[in-house]
Amino acid sequence: MIETMSPNGQPQMNLDLSQASDVKCDKCDNDSFKQAILLKRMSALISPSGQEILIPVSAFACEKCEHINDEFRKMETQ
Repeated sequence: MIETMSPNGQPQMNLDLSQASDVKCDKCDNDSFKQAILLKRMSALISPSGQEILIPVSAFACEKCEHINDEFRKMETQ
């Protein structure tokens, strides 16, 4: 892996995607996904503002069956 600079001065990695594996839907084996938004509710008891809040979290849903793989749900909490 070689790191280069993009035109705006940000580091950029050149990746060889032939060495990467495809991610598939755990439910239907489809290999294409769309971005989805999950909502998390935080209780007023633990919220920094002292009020209940809804927090949007990005995830990926299967384009065919709309299933969200467990590995994508785990990513949202990291």
